[in-house]
Amino acid sequence: MTLTDTRTGTPAESVAAPAGQRPAGGPAAVWARLWALRSGRAALVAVGLLVLVALTAPWLAALEGQDPNSFHDTLLNSASGGSPNGAFGGIGAQHWLGVEPTTGRDLFARLVYGARVSLGVAVGATLGQLLLGLLVGLAAGLANRGRGGRWADALLSRVTDLALALPTFFFSIALLAVVPPSFPRPLLLGLILSGLGWAPIARIVRAETRVLREREYVAAAVLTGASTWRIARREILPGLVAPVATYTAIVLPQNMVAEAGLSFLGLGVRPPTSSWGQMLSTATTWFQVDPTYVLVPALTLLVCVLTFAGLGEALRVAFDPKAPVPTRTRRIRIRRKAAKAAGAAQAPARPVGATTTAPEAGHPAVATAVPSQKGEAR
Repeated sequence: MTLTDTRTGTPAESVAAPAGQRPAGGPAAVWARLWALRSGRAALVAVGLLVLVALTAPWLAALEGQDPNSFHDTLLNSASGGSPNGAFGGIGAQHWLGVEPTTGRDLFARLVYGARVSLGVAVGATLGQLLLGLLVGLAAGLANRGRGGRWADALLSRVTDLALALPTFFFSIALLAVVPPSFPRPLLLGLILSGLGWAPIARIVRAETRVLREREYVAAAVLTGASTWRIARREILPGLVAPVATYTAIVLPQNMVAEAGLSFLGLGVRPPTSSWGQMLSTATTWFQVDPTYVLVPALTLLVCVLTFAGLGEALRVAFDPKAPVPTRTRRIRIRRKAAKAAGAAQAPARPVGATTTAPEAGHPAVATAVPSQKGEAR
């Protein structure tokens, strides 16, 4: 039996990304391949900026000199129903993106604080979905082939199908409507989205686990008496990194949109806490008078969704060893091969069985042939 390492096993077919095989070099090779892609670099930079804005929201608001909950009545036109004074929603040196109609709250401060809520809810919900999906998928995929294993696999698969068939958005609305308002809404949103959105990840993990458990290195681990938990942790999970990471980059913006939709309906984050969906909800009646108030959160949400979608596609290519090499990387490889070939051509040919004597002062080195024992005259 030939043992195969978990990092270089044969790749399995996957919708999201190949499982069971990663490029040579492990995470460093994946990172280099991801950075070689233009879309990957752009997505990483955009995601880094989004995280930086969310983490430094208080400092950014302080840099502008505003806060998200202060009212500025003097900046509103009472004759027009409370629309901001000036062009583009009152944009100026003190209010970089203008102010909200009817309240006069600074739009830039509420936007950066809303990034913390939207991104935090999306990340928390995605982590919960990954945890539940991995547990259910691994349990179903590693179920023994005996009668009890088949029953366990069938039960978990039917539960996954049932969770996948549920109308997630409507169930989220129903659950948010019955929970008391005193419960923290961001935490409640994360729990609801996690409990209703784990089924797709569980299905992917189950399918990949059933493929990976047939590999030779898993069979070798079984023969050595390794426990199911050790096999799942040491042999199966490394092969699931590619599809799970790719799907995570895809499902995270979906959770951001779900949070924005629920907050838009008034069931998510409630005032005075800022959220992009809540900003869109209050801006619907002002899109003709103050289009800036609608465009700022809408375009921000659109850019975030496109960024994570591009990151998911770049991760799929980076984890796939059979994907075409980026043009920049291919050119570097061609130049390296050409340099090696030129160096080999310039090196002088060395006769077989020849040794080079040390040169004396002022004299070049001379190659002297030393005959072997088989070539000596009898």
